[in-house]
Amino acid sequence: MKAPELEKLSSPIPAAAPAASDAGLEALMRTVGRFFQALRLLIVVVLAVSLFGGAFYVKVDQQAMLFRFGKLVIKDGQEILRSGDWYWAWPYPVDEVRKIPAQRSVTLTTRQFAPKLDPNRLENKESAPPPPEDQPLRPGQDGYLLTGDANIMHTVWTLTYRVRDARRYYLAFADNPATATGPGGGPVAKEGVDFLIQCLLEDAAVAEVGAWPVEDVFRPGAAKGGEAGARGVSLNNAVKERVIRALETLDVGIEVQQVSLVEVQPPASVQATFRNVLNAATDRQTEIDKARAYENKVITEAEGRKTKVLSDARAYQTRTVAGIRAAADYFETVLSEYEKNPDTMLVSLHADAVREALGRAEARYVTHVRDGGEQEVRLLLGPEPPRKKTPEAGGQP
Repeated sequence: MKAPELEKLSSPIPAAAPAASDAGLEALMRTVGRFFQALRLLIVVVLAVSLFGGAFYVKVDQQAMLFRFGKLVIKDGQEILRSGDWYWAWPYPVDEVRKIPAQRSVTLTTRQFAPKLDPNRLENKESAPPPPEDQPLRPGQDGYLLTGDANIMHTVWTLTYRVRDARRYYLAFADNPATATGPGGGPVAKEGVDFLIQCLLEDAAVAEVGAWPVEDVFRPGAAKGGEAGARGVSLNNAVKERVIRALETLDVGIEVQQVSLVEVQPPASVQATFRNVLNAATDRQTEIDKARAYENKVITEAEGRKTKVLSDARAYQTRTVAGIRAAADYFETVLSEYEKNPDTMLVSLHADAVREALGRAEARYVTHVRDGGEQEVRLLLGPEPPRKKTPEAGGQP
C-alpha cells in the first residue's frame, strides 16, 4: 500500500458521522418507547375488558351455571345462579357461562308423520294449490301413522315443555342446537334434549295412534271408546302421559306442559271418502247427542214427578200420624177422667157433642116446658148471610 493511502486511512473521522449515529439511535429509542406505550395501553385495555366485560346478567326467564376449567362453580352456596341478578366471570377459556331457558316455555314441532312438502308450496303456501287427490302415497318419503283399525293417517304434533331442573337439563345431555331436515320438510334436532324429546314424542304417537280407531284420531280431544273412554283419556293426554313417563325414567329435568295433535289428515287419494265417512260419523254423533238430551229431559221430568209424589205422600203420612196420635192422647185423657168421675165426664161429653152439633147449624131452635105448663121457644138464628153488592148507576154498590 502506498504512503498517501495509509495517511488517508489514518486520518480522523469527520465530525458529522457521530451526529448521524445519535439520530438513528434516538429514532430507535422513540420507536421502542412507542411500542412499550402501546403495549401498556393494550394491557390496560385487556385488564379493563377482563374486569368489566366479564359481567353478565341472568334474565328473569333464565337460569345459569358457571363453569371454571370445566368444573361447576358454586356461588352463594348454590349451583344455579339466581334469575334477575348480575354476576362476574373470567373470560373464556377460564370461565364459561351456560344460560338455560328455565321459566320460558319451549315448543317443538314434528312433521315426521306428515307428507313431504313440495319446495314450491313451502315458498308460497297461500297461492300454491293443494295436492291433487290422485297423488299416491310415497313410502319412504311421506311420513304416516297406522291407526288401531289399520287406517293410514298423516299427523303433525307439537309439544310444549319447560326446564324444571336446570342442572339436570344441562348435565344429563349436551345441548347442541344442530338441526337436520326431516321427512316432512321441517327442521329436526340432531342432538341434545330437543332431539330426545322429539324422539319420545314420535315414539309415543306411534304407540298411541296404533291403539286408537280412526274416528277418535280425527277427534283428538275426544276420549277413546270402551275402557279408555270410561277413564276420560283423550289422544292428546294419552300421548302426553307416555312422554312424561319416559322423561321421568330418564330424569332430564324437563316438565311437559302440553301435547297437541295440530294437524291430521288421510292420504290425498282417499280424502273425499274420509270426508264422507267423517260426515256420517258426525251425523251419527249428533243424533246420539239428541237422544241423550231427550233421555236426560225425560229422566229429569220423571225424577221431578217422583220427588213431588214422595213429598206429598210423606206430608200426608205426617199429618195422618199426627192426627191419630192426638186423637189417641185425647181418648186416653177422657178415659182417665171418666174412670175418676163418670157422671161429670158424661155431662161434659154431652155438652161438647151438643155444642159441636149446634156450631154446625145455621139456625137453632130450643124448646122446653116450664113448671106452670108454659112453653118457651128460643130461636137462635145464625148471622145474616152477606148480600151481593150490585153496581148502581153511579158505580156505587
